[in-house]
Amino acid sequence: MVQTRQQAREATPDSRPAAAAAVPKKKTSPRKKSDAELIEEEDRVSFGIIDLLRIIGGVAVFVCMLSYFVIGDSYVWGQDKMVRKYWNGIRRTFTKPIYMDEATLALYNGTDPELPIYLSINGTIYDVSEGKNKYGPGGGYSFFAGRDASRAYITGDFKNDLTWDVSDIEEERVERALGHWVKFFANHEIYTFVGYLIRDPTKAKKEAPEPEPEPEHKPDEL
Repeated sequence: MVQTRQQAREATPDSRPAAAAAVPKKKTSPRKKSDAELIEEEDRVSFGIIDLLRIIGGVAVFVCMLSYFVIGDSYVWGQDKMVRKYWNGIRRTFTKPIYMDEATLALYNGTDPELPIYLSINGTIYDVSEGKNKYGPGGGYSFFAGRDASRAYITGDFKNDLTWDVSDIEEERVERALGHWVKFFANHEIYTFVGYLIRDPTKAKKEAPEPEPEPEHKPDEL
């Protein structure tokens, strides 16, 4: 029987798949990524909370250092002084004032390291311990510590007028000169209110040897 070519191909088993299966597949090595692809992968890395905190911390440090460079004594653009100022006002409202006589106030002149430094102006006592470099022993204004020297704030005589008696000075001058310093201490962001001085009229004119007069002072120096 004569077979056609088509019938012969159909009757003959195809050995090509088996042969192909017998040939092992060639292993291909992974393609090396280019620098551009590596950079792109790094850019796709997720941004975490730690990265955010690092950025915030860096900005905060920069702002604090800039504040200290510009202002000179504050890392938070002077806001710490404002907070202390308002806190002192609240503290004064709710703090029970202390009443001292002149002998007791004299103990708080900075010579005893266990005691704070107090001064009085117009009969009101303030704690100026934060200004120890000015009011403590050897400081430029140590003669104000431990007493009420209201008269000296008006006259500028820091040797002979270290007393609270201003009775012989014109009232207008007292209000203008002394009133300025009263507001200065009352609104200060560091010095705190303590109480009131019990003044002894018999000691009003008493004088004591003191250092030579200092140059005229300004509020920011106190």
